[in-house]
Amino acid sequence: MSADVPVARKDGEMKNFLRSKIAAILVLLVLPNVTSSQETKTPRELSLIEGAKKEGKLVYWGAGNAKEVESFLAKFRQRYPFIKTEWWRAAAGALHQKTLSEARAGAHNVDVSVTDMEYLQELKKTGLMKRYEWHNTKGWSPAHKDPDGYWVYRNIIPTMIGYNTTLVSAADAPKTWEHVLDPKWKGAISMTKDGGEWSLQLWAAWGKEKMISYLKRLSRNNLVLGEGGTARIEMLAAGASKIDMELNLNRIMDYQEKGAPLEWVRTNPVLAIGNPFFIAEHAPHPNAAMLFADWFTSLEGGQAYYDVSGKLLPHPGIKGRISEALKGLNVVYTPAEIAVHGNEANKIFKDIFWK
Repeated sequence: MSADVPVARKDGEMKNFLRSKIAAILVLLVLPNVTSSQETKTPRELSLIEGAKKEGKLVYWGAGNAKEVESFLAKFRQRYPFIKTEWWRAAAGALHQKTLSEARAGAHNVDVSVTDMEYLQELKKTGLMKRYEWHNTKGWSPAHKDPDGYWVYRNIIPTMIGYNTTLVSAADAPKTWEHVLDPKWKGAISMTKDGGEWSLQLWAAWGKEKMISYLKRLSRNNLVLGEGGTARIEMLAAGASKIDMELNLNRIMDYQEKGAPLEWVRTNPVLAIGNPFFIAEHAPHPNAAMLFADWFTSLEGGQAYYDVSGKLLPHPGIKGRISEALKGLNVVYTPAEIAVHGNEANKIFKDIFWK
């Protein structure tokens, strides 16, 4: 029996030896992945992460579809799980008033915010937007960001003339802006009753005088003014009208994929307006705000937003159905210096169409 003791001890030592070797091999297999993950982070990102860990929160203000916003904020939290996100949802006008009123009271509760083009100049003048380098936007079109670094587009909305393909044949369908002025469309065209922003886009494309002249000629066709885009596109698909002057291309494509009898006109120019977002100058969580800005404008962040929204994004690396559809077309964006005339454009539209 005594002779068996050394053998048993040797067997036990061998098992322990093998366990330690396996553990060492597993560590070596895992370690490169950990190291690689750290190496992908720049010194700047690591510094922001350290600051954001102490802040622990990001406050995002903006209008938008709840599913879309919550989904891309969840993706941001996956990337940076130590940051809690809070979303305050309201229309751009309400957000703007909240931003100004809180700033006047000395309260600063927002980190990053989405706004409308018409409010950019005022936000700049009041010092409520942070001037930022936007490191991931160097390859973006100049039309998609502020030359002084105060804002970039979150997404872009191309606004199209749409028509019902059951009621309007491809041969008879309008091909240009001028074609919809034909008297044969009298009473058959729908349009938003809040056409100030659309008029502003025409102003940006043609100038104020040509815009006014066009609206007056268009009004002779007795347009049917309606509510928001969803209601009007459903009415168009149902045949309540033959043409609609102002539809979101993203929405048209959604309905086409569902089998709706809709098509859009390749006008020259195609009108487009962006939804800008910015970092608040007095952000309560500045490191988290900059971390979000860098992530959202990266290929990863942009792709996360595209995957849940399908919208046209400014990042040139993100290809989608809208960017493909617009290839070769003359897309004209509404610049901030024109957008300040939003109230005037709205008044012009109402004076012409609200008679």
